[in-house]
Amino acid sequence: MLKKLLRTGQAGTKETAKELLTLEISEIGEIAEKLFTRLDEKINTLKSIEALADEKIGILEKLLLRVENINLPADYGTDFRHREIDALAKKGLKVDEIASILDMPRGEVELILSLSR
Repeated sequence: MLKKLLRTGQAGTKETAKELLTLEISEIGEIAEKLFTRLDEKINTLKSIEALADEKIGILEKLLLRVENINLPADYGTDFRHREIDALAKKGLKVDEIASILDMPRGEVELILSLSR
């Protein structure tokens, strides 16, 4: 817009041209600020999606561990839960992780592990 005014001679004096340039810079600054605000919103949305994806991955990993243990041989008998806990412990999982995966109280898992040792 400023170039057009300068070419056609409508910009007037240098002072007027300076004022117009200042106005254009101000408008560009406002547009940039709006763009940065929108970018920040998009980044925050992506972070939320990433956090949800991480949560879902954790749930899937727990489910996969359960499925691996469900496919144990049939000779596990009545104390299947104990053997399931033992199998997870042998894989190196901590008591809290086993309790979370099997949806059991931490104390019960600790008791079963101490009895099996």
